[in-house]
Amino acid sequence: MKRLGSVLHTIDNLLIIRADKTLDMGLLSPNSMVFTKKMQNIGKIKEIFGPISSPYISIRISKNVSSPELMGMKNERLYLK
Repeated sequence: MKRLGSVLHTIDNLLIIRADKTLDMGLLSPNSMVFTKKMQNIGKIKEIFGPISSPYISIRISKNVSSPELMGMKNERLYLK
């Protein structure tokens, strides 16, 4: 698994994260699956935006993730498989 980044904000059914400094930007593409450290699939990459050196990534949340789970994800690290 590759570190994607840490959760900054939750907005409706989106998570906004800042990409990890060690992330190879060539691995990023819309619709890539995103996982927690416990290997729970939480959604897909929707959009990559911001500065090239340190981009932000929006994650479209899967329907199987509950609202309380989303609130507890702040500062949690997410991963690409």
